[in-house]
Amino acid sequence: MILRNFLYGLIIGIGFIIPGVSGGVLATILGIYNEIIERLLNFKKDIKNNFLYITPLLIGILISIFLFSKIILYLLNNKLLFISYVFIGLILGCIPYLIKEIKLKTKKNISITFFLITFILGIILYLFQEMSKEMVSTPNIIRMSLAGVFYALGKIVPGISGASLLMLLGVYKYFLSIIANPLNINLKIIIIFIPFVITFLISAYFILKAIDYLLKNHFRYTYSAIIGFIISSILFIYPHEINIQSIIIAILSFIISYYLSN
Repeated sequence: MILRNFLYGLIIGIGFIIPGVSGGVLATILGIYNEIIERLLNFKKDIKNNFLYITPLLIGILISIFLFSKIILYLLNNKLLFISYVFIGLILGCIPYLIKEIKLKTKKNISITFFLITFILGIILYLFQEMSKEMVSTPNIIRMSLAGVFYALGKIVPGISGASLLMLLGVYKYFLSIIANPLNINLKIIIIFIPFVITFLISAYFILKAIDYLLKNHFRYTYSAIIGFIISSILFIYPHEINIQSIIIAILSFIISYYLSN
């Protein structure tokens, strides 16, 4: 389990740095999203086993963020079509699993109303991003505090991309440049990141509590909403180009995602 969770952490960590892809989606694809939330919120109830479960994940995520940030920068600049269709396939591949989970646990079908609400919200977020694009902004206390809240939301709620939200604030490229060059971190950068870390930790706790409550008490509606966010997230990574190669890449990624999530 330790090795498996470490490898899962490496995969989930990629979702922390790619615009349009959330770590929550990748955790959902791997079938461990619910368990992560449960173990984080009930850590004290079984410290040893929860520690052994969560620590390899966190190590994998951190290594992935620092190890793959330069690779992701290269792929985004040079192999956008390939990486875009890989993730489109991965995202679509987990949808049948989510729908099946709703039927298994509630004996009902997906809630079209909640699906449409979050799907439309995702489209609105995408349109806002397209209108604003990313203008690199000078980080300040307010901007970094908001970044902490947005990043927590994007990392925990499947289908909401924290990286895309950072783009709206104009600090995504700043974040990625820092992560890609950790040896350049100095006291000034650390001070700038303090508001981000504080708001991220506080927001993450309350978002986890909210998601845990919703999953336990309104599973059907919560998963229906998650599916809406996940499908709308494809808009953020769709490269507006298609060919035979991209179709094949998407189909293969769909198959991999489908079998991983099942």
